[in-house]
Amino acid sequence: MKEKPDSIPAELMEYERFIEELLNDTKHPVHNRAHPLHKESVKALDEMMRRVEEMRNEWLSKG
Repeated sequence: MKEKPDSIPAELMEYERFIEELLNDTKHPVHNRAHPLHKESVKALDEMMRRVEEMRNEWLSKG
């Protein structure tokens, strides 16, 4: 049985940092329903968060 790696993969950390920064950016279209790109931004964020969750689960299952 493989041991779970001690450190979180760099790619996963980068995605999580990016998402955190985006969520803290109150001027980003994802926070403004009136912005023309709001729906597309929310959809892209949802897809990114789904992918990050898949990456996290894959990493955790390697243990």
